[in-house]
Amino acid sequence: MATLTGYLRDREGVYIDKDPEAELDYSLDWSEYTSGSDTIATATWSIDAISGDSDPLTTGASSITSDITTVVISGGTAGNIYTVRCLVTTTEGNTDRRSFRISVKNRSL
Repeated sequence: MATLTGYLRDREGVYIDKDPEAELDYSLDWSEYTSGSDTIATATWSIDAISGDSDPLTTGASSITSDITTVVISGGTAGNIYTVRCLVTTTEGNTDRRSFRISVKNRSL
């Protein structure tokens, strides 16, 4: 199992809360998936669309540092839960996909 920092878990898997105005980095650690000289070569991020969403989550810049993939995510409509997916390809040609959910909630005090 990957290291999860800040994520919560329920019956459907892992998720994290986000304010609609927040623009944050989200990372996945693939070190348990890769081995030896096989490292992450590419990472493609996507977010499942929600029909009629006036302010969907969007992905920004992404990066790969060793076995950690990171993407900047912004936007989102309060009350919606989005599924974020990351598809990686390794230097040896292997592929894998991980996903998590983002629950958008107004956090203003």
